[in-house]
Amino acid sequence: GRQIRDLLVAKQQAGVQVRLIYDWFGSLWAHASGFFRPLHAAGALVVAYNPPAFSRGIGLISRNHRKAIIIDRRTAFVSGLCISSAWCGQPAKGVAPWRDTGVRLCGPVVQQVQAAFDDTLATHRPAARPATAATVPTAPVCGGHAQARIIATTPDNANMMRLDLNAVTLAQDFLWITDAYFMPTRLYTQALINAAQAGVDVRLLVPRTSDIRWIGNVSRTQYRSLLEAGIRVYEWDGSMIHAKTAIVDGRWARVGSTNLNLSSWTVNRELDVSIEDSATVAQLMDVFVRDLQQATEVVLDQHRQTALKQARSKQKKPGFHYGKSNALAQRMLQLGHVLDSPLYRTRGVEREEAGAWLSIGIGMLLLAAVLWFLPQLVVLPLIGLLVVSGTGTTVSAWRQLWRSRQRSDRNPQP
Repeated sequence: GRQIRDLLVAKQQAGVQVRLIYDWFGSLWAHASGFFRPLHAAGALVVAYNPPAFSRGIGLISRNHRKAIIIDRRTAFVSGLCISSAWCGQPAKGVAPWRDTGVRLCGPVVQQVQAAFDDTLATHRPAARPATAATVPTAPVCGGHAQARIIATTPDNANMMRLDLNAVTLAQDFLWITDAYFMPTRLYTQALINAAQAGVDVRLLVPRTSDIRWIGNVSRTQYRSLLEAGIRVYEWDGSMIHAKTAIVDGRWARVGSTNLNLSSWTVNRELDVSIEDSATVAQLMDVFVRDLQQATEVVLDQHRQTALKQARSKQKKPGFHYGKSNALAQRMLQLGHVLDSPLYRTRGVEREEAGAWLSIGIGMLLLAAVLWFLPQLVVLPLIGLLVVSGTGTTVSAWRQLWRSRQRSDRNPQP
């Protein structure tokens, strides 16, 4: 973070306009410790997204989870990467860097990323001048004519949830998903199950060790229903896989910041790229294949696993293929699917499931003990949240009524 901040300070001092939006809650310690002061001092525009305010009420829970960099309105990077040393790992301690995925964009689609940035900026700095048609340079063509579009979701819509559900529904051959915090709705889980039962090769890659452990435990409680439907689940063996990608039939993919959970789908501001370009999708397929080489597959008991292999072999469609990936990756994929050979390490679901339920059970008991001996630890924060939300909602409603009365006084009805 300090390296990037100092680079931005140097750029601002050299005459480059620097605008930075960071999430207030996600960067709470940096915000409180004055981390951004050098940028302010250099003249950069630095905005904290959604800091506490009475006027926002329950909207306080919304976070800006987008990760994007825009350079001269000509080049943009959209990814799942945060600016943090965790993504660099700790070589001295043998901790590998976090695994993530992003894309570089140029051409007209960059203006969609810019528009998403300007929209977020306007929520807190309405006076900040957005890019206009007169100030946007002509976007150069770079790397062909790939079809790509930006999905910029806000708490006011659920566009990414609809797109994710459509992707599952439209998959005919295969659906490969990498997700860092897998905690979907029952509707989405059932869509995955329906696709797998219809013969679609559904594979899910998630972290084994997560920086938010309770989400990993909740995810593991869902493995059994997925595995019984024929979905293949893999856990990343490294320190953390933070990528959020989906690939459908070798023809479509998405990359960005959206996780498969309610927070990303309905509460946060997220930013993803929808890609319809066989060459780019093929690269993402190759990445997924390499990731599986560093993952362990979670399987049912031997009897059920054998039955599932037989069922998958019967469901395989004549002429099944994996898009236009390179020959080596395509060969590996065909072997893995047709023969179901042990290309990957395996681990029984019982161990994962039991560990998850054990952690959840112990957590419930500890919470019960806290509530019994120290109920104020829960009651006081809840009272605070209700006071802030109630005050904000009341103030907002009062302002609306006041403005409405003023307009009525200025323009009385005949």
